[in-house]
Amino acid sequence: MKYLTTLAEKVGKERFDAEFTKVIKGSDIAPRAPRQRCATAAKRLTKARARKVITALVGHD
Repeated sequence: MKYLTTLAEKVGKERFDAEFTKVIKGSDIAPRAPRQRCATAAKRLTKARARKVITALVGHD
């Protein structure tokens, strides 16, 4: 998850939020709260969903 947190800082909160929202759609994972840190939100992801977010962020880096 450390890599995802570092990547989120690099691409920006808006980009992270967009990809995070796409990945959690249809799951029981709640969206990131307005003042919640990206690292805290990333900890709630499963490994598979975290990989999807990483792949999406790296592809648009």
